[in-house]
Amino acid sequence: MIEINNKEDIIIPFDRIGNPGWEINTRKILESIADNFGDSLRSPIPANEISVLEKKLGTTLPDNLKLFYQTFGIADIGEQLQDLKEIGWIKDIWADQPQYGPDFTEDDKKHLPFLISFSDYLGNGNMFCFHSETKQIYYYDHDTRPYLIKMFDSVDDYLKGCLIFAQMDLGTDDNIEYWTEEIVSEIVGAHIVKKWRY
Repeated sequence: MIEINNKEDIIIPFDRIGNPGWEINTRKILESIADNFGDSLRSPIPANEISVLEKKLGTTLPDNLKLFYQTFGIADIGEQLQDLKEIGWIKDIWADQPQYGPDFTEDDKKHLPFLISFSDYLGNGNMFCFHSETKQIYYYDHDTRPYLIKMFDSVDDYLKGCLIFAQMDLGTDDNIEYWTEEIVSEIVGAHIVKKWRY
């Protein structure tokens, strides 16, 4: 079990999913989160189930998201990864009743046809999505226009940031939140952390 007593105890799980050590480090974090909350680890998702989803969507998931699912399933990463049955095109959410949907900006409308949700940010209505062609990660923020903003070049940076932030619950030092934000800011930029966390 990980115990965070200083900044150096925080594990950066990987540079990229699939690199040497990524699975060991990620498992250590996920096991510590599960143990901390009295939960158990999720089951890996078989490749054939992912293929069924991709056929339904008409596009592929990012390769490293697939590898994560096949290794750790819909893991507790501190944010709510969606079950496979919930993953879908965000444009379809308001398709039947567009009058209840957001007043998307012209810039939003350029990205909207390509975005597929895979994570609900803490269940507050905001979502992380991947771009069906570039596989970049976008954030849908229901409170702020433009509603859609590119956050990460790859899913690796999103999952890595989540796993670093999730370690906040593995220690009691008052500085732990600051340490995790500092580490993630060094990786993805302070402006991204500000948009993500605040």
